[in-house]
Amino acid sequence: MPEVSLPWGKQTLKVSLPANWTVEQVAAPSLKPAEADWPDRIAMALGQPGTGLPLEKLLVARRSGRIVLVLEDMTRHSPLGQILPIILREIRHAKIEDEQVEVVFATGMHPPMTARQAGEKLGPECRHLRWRCNPCRDGEAHVSVGQVGKLDVRIDRGVAGADLRIIISSVSPHLQAGFGGGFKMLLPGCASLETVRGLHRLGVARTPVQLVGTEAARNPMRLALDAAGGLIDEAHGKSFALQYLLDADDLPTAVAAGEVMPTQQMLTKQCSVSCGVLVDSSADVLITNAHPRDFDLWQSFKSVANTQWAARRRGVIICFTRCLQGLNGVNPPRWPISARWTRRLVSWLGPEALGQLAMRLIPRLSGDAAFFVRLATHTLHRNPVLIVSPHLKETAAQFPGLDIFADADEAIAAAVAMLGPQPQRVIVFPSGGITFPIPAAGGRRT
Repeated sequence: MPEVSLPWGKQTLKVSLPANWTVEQVAAPSLKPAEADWPDRIAMALGQPGTGLPLEKLLVARRSGRIVLVLEDMTRHSPLGQILPIILREIRHAKIEDEQVEVVFATGMHPPMTARQAGEKLGPECRHLRWRCNPCRDGEAHVSVGQVGKLDVRIDRGVAGADLRIIISSVSPHLQAGFGGGFKMLLPGCASLETVRGLHRLGVARTPVQLVGTEAARNPMRLALDAAGGLIDEAHGKSFALQYLLDADDLPTAVAAGEVMPTQQMLTKQCSVSCGVLVDSSADVLITNAHPRDFDLWQSFKSVANTQWAARRRGVIICFTRCLQGLNGVNPPRWPISARWTRRLVSWLGPEALGQLAMRLIPRLSGDAAFFVRLATHTLHRNPVLIVSPHLKETAAQFPGLDIFADADEAIAAAVAMLGPQPQRVIVFPSGGITFPIPAAGGRRT
């Protein structure tokens, strides 16, 4: 009987598969372990950036100005407690007082962080710094810096008005923007709710295609947010980026600093090599593990969106996730229809029609949950999705169209009932949250 091993927090989850299922590929990332001197490499990158002026010179030139540190929230795993003291040392060396420094967590429209969570992120040496999250629902807290196409670029006033914005983030595959990092920390990270929604609409086409892992020139969302980032810098101040790839232990294995776009693009190339996996053929069963993006249901579902292109149409996707934060603000509607019949409705009506119908019947879906519903209906139109999450099952969490199981055996039995007893080809993504398939023939899959 074949068996697969999946990262499960700090442990390993072993899953037994039916005897007639053949694991054809384990699509794991090839990130090198971080070297022990990675903090020294960060300090060196700040002083010798790949592009632009060193951080020290940028700080000295703005000694009397406002400095904003734009940081990732709890859904990412950067070791900020070790990174921030290196940044703070540069700030103090430039004789800038702590009172001039503000931390803004780029929460986008994620739920705001608690004081405990912020303290964990900042670490003991930087816990004293003023911090806040992006107030995406407060229209007065954001200012327009211009238009990108039809998108009104509204950014947090404090971030937009800073003399120096220091963006600190990891770069990893992203289901819509191709790759994360760069100006994505400002938009949608520090943008108004309407701007966030506008950006999200750019990443869900009527006919879905694989956007994860695509280069900027072919990605509408990345093109828009890079252009919007340029507008922010033109309006006021300067942006400087420290970015990196994280290894399996969430430590920086590749580091770059300097101007935002070139830095992000350089790391994107390394990320593509390390996190993109060549897939020769489509699977009947795709097993994707949300690690390390298993924080809540929304983050976990990204592992499905990242990897679904490795499954054939109507092939079954089984997503494993700890999902300890549960729904965490997704707030789905009460849905009296079973997952099976919801999938049938998606098949009959089409994903766009069902999504529009749901938003008309349930007005609050036009808010934060609308994007998730639209992404889910597009995914379910292509593939049934089974979620294995003991925590979600224990808390009786539900989302329309998704079957949620307490253990692997139940989900596998459901997959067998869908596919039949014949042999099945299986592809496994043990770290689906940061991995994506590269079609063997090139191009994007639909």
